[in-house]
Amino acid sequence: MRTVLLVDDHVLFRESLALLLRQRLPELRVLEAGSLHLALRQCERHPDIDLIVLDLMLRDSRGVLTLERLRRACPGTAVVVVSGATEAGLALELRRLGASAFLPKEVGSEDLLALLRRLLLLPEAVAAEHREPLSARQREVLERMIEGKSNKAICRELDLSEATVKTHVQAIFRKLDVCNRTQAVLAAVRLGLVDEHEAERFRTMTHD
Repeated sequence: MRTVLLVDDHVLFRESLALLLRQRLPELRVLEAGSLHLALRQCERHPDIDLIVLDLMLRDSRGVLTLERLRRACPGTAVVVVSGATEAGLALELRRLGASAFLPKEVGSEDLLALLRRLLLLPEAVAAEHREPLSARQREVLERMIEGKSNKAICRELDLSEATVKTHVQAIFRKLDVCNRTQAVLAAVRLGLVDEHEAERFRTMTHD
């Protein structure tokens, strides 16, 4: 049986998520912790934890330090960060530090369940694997969106009309099931569409 540890000090959110997992993924054993201290104790008691769902902002720890301490306590365990923050730079930083995925808290339950199924190698693989793939040109447009370039700048670089670029951007939004550029970047990070060079370049840009 696969084991998931939920680490969040918002009791209602944590218990609601635990209930969702127990109902929809009954093959999982679900553990809970309301602080980093309790999460570390759970890691000691249950060295077979397969995946941790983590809120970075706990009452006894804040930010990426929380991820780093849990990664040291549970080496090799997949960590999914679920946070109210949605900055693309944060998502890329977390991936660099070893998080398996980053999801904003407003994400739908089906997306979360699909991600956990994929990471835990459970049946009914993540829906993202069945999304319509991006074309080569759409990938080029997405790469420049990740760099923070405007439609006009993308037009100049790719020698395309502004109308064509807008069409590609809308197609990217549709295929990634997002509504804006920030969500598109987050989805690209989550789905592994951003390589390490692109991620580092974007992270540097957002920290300037």
